[in-house]
Amino acid sequence: MQTLSALRAHRLAIAAPTAPSELLAFGSHRLVQASLDKATFRDSKDGQVVAEASIGTVRAVAHGPDGTLFAIGSSSSALLEPRMKATKRFPHVTFLPDSRLLPDLEGPSHFYVYYPEGAQLNLYPLSRASDSVLPIEAIFHLDGCGEPMTQLRDGAIVCRSVTGTGFLRQAPRGSRAEFAAPSGVISDDPLLRLLPGMRLDEFFAITRSGAVFHLRVAENLLLLASFRLPAPAYAVAANTEALAFVLVTEPDSEQPRRWSLLVTDHDGRPRFEQELPSRAPGADEDWLAAVAEDKNLAISGFEPLVAVGGPRRVTVWDYQQTRELFTR
Repeated sequence: MQTLSALRAHRLAIAAPTAPSELLAFGSHRLVQASLDKATFRDSKDGQVVAEASIGTVRAVAHGPDGTLFAIGSSSSALLEPRMKATKRFPHVTFLPDSRLLPDLEGPSHFYVYYPEGAQLNLYPLSRASDSVLPIEAIFHLDGCGEPMTQLRDGAIVCRSVTGTGFLRQAPRGSRAEFAAPSGVISDDPLLRLLPGMRLDEFFAITRSGAVFHLRVAENLLLLASFRLPAPAYAVAANTEALAFVLVTEPDSEQPRRWSLLVTDHDGRPRFEQELPSRAPGADEDWLAAVAEDKNLAISGFEPLVAVGGPRRVTVWDYQQTRELFTR
């Protein structure tokens, strides 16, 4: 068994999952962590538990534009409003594998679930607590939308077009436009993730090898800048001033893989770097799931905070002050 563990540590590469994991999210002075069978809401400065919600296996978490945090579980769902210390429950929401949980940026009363199979965006109300299953209020079909995708600051969706030649931008209740990709953005290096930029018309495209492209939607799609990460990204996140990456180096015969956190400005200049711990899985554990389970990533849109963690532990840093705030 020790030989097998050593072989995995020194030989087996770890690729980022096809769909991003959404198990950590910052709200206004709060952080929600998907624990093993519940959603744990913490104070974002000291990690103290503010509230807990037993909603079964947590499928995804997100934050609304006002800082409200919400979590979808296998049995029910919950939200915690800013300055409140008790959660509100709302009914079960169907959440299929590889789906995405997105806020409705036009207001805190609704949220979206995006199904990549069929590129369907379902709008749900954060109410109707009397129903056993939360009803869909509206359905938007994002025809031609492929993976990866992201939500821009104005609520529009940007995704790789299924034609494979560019990107599609579509507002759920508005216009649709398709753009050819600038030279070099779409190549033999597959796209891993898209992230929103600071402006409403900007986004970032990150490839599996670690290239980052800063793009702007105008009459054409403009390449503003690009840079390269020091290692491939496993997880990525963005706020209006910074990008965050969990990086994983490829192992070799001499050195095992190494996990690290990197926060940069939007031009790729480092603002904070931190080595991340690795856990040796037990003999009866799913090796890959155990190695990567606490490598979820979130960056706050309300404070200069970044978090890495999962169901067993979470660590929060102030990337502006370059210091750890807590590990829980």
